[in-house]
Amino acid sequence: MEGRLVATTEELGPRARAKRDQILSGARRVFLRDGFAAASTDAIVAEARVSKRTLYVYYPSKEELFADVMRKLTIENPQTRALETIEEMSPGSEGELRRDLLELAEKIVTTMMQPDYLALLRTTIADTHRFPQLGGIFRATVPERALRSFAIFIERGRERGVVGPGVDGGTAARMFVGPLLTYAVLDGLLAEGPPRPPAREKIEEIVDLYMKAIT
Repeated sequence: MEGRLVATTEELGPRARAKRDQILSGARRVFLRDGFAAASTDAIVAEARVSKRTLYVYYPSKEELFADVMRKLTIENPQTRALETIEEMSPGSEGELRRDLLELAEKIVTTMMQPDYLALLRTTIADTHRFPQLGGIFRATVPERALRSFAIFIERGRERGVVGPGVDGGTAARMFVGPLLTYAVLDGLLAEGPPRPPAREKIEEIVDLYMKAIT
């Protein structure tokens, strides 16, 4: 796709947002079916039932469209909204910290274990050697934003005396997400059959071990 007329966020009224969502839904189906590399503009406009001109107005490049599909599936997913939740949390006690960590862990696991998310992750891994920028798009769309938000959450807990004074927010973020990511890889990406999310008891064990490390 080549750059054409780009609609800004401020210009998106209700009808424009509906049209954008229509494009995203069609593109998501194409990416899941064909992968990123093989997804063509013709296939996307046919699936979304829009013209090429309309597609270019909203998304000048396939990379931008893929990034928005990922955001819609994860960060903007009303069933998870993990980043939005992190930014609202400010635990003032160890009990509140454990409660918040459990909520975040469950949302992160729910997001990562979605079949469509895993399918797009497979596409990213498979096509990154041909499109090196794809890995960067994926990282900037989901993991890096999540790690930044979680680091702020940890720093906020440290300021309130709930998290230990020597705990680094960035390192603590990776320590928290890492164990959860193993479920997405081993029981999601590499699983035979549908994804197998961890039982709540397992999530609680991870959170309790994590609490011992940071408090």
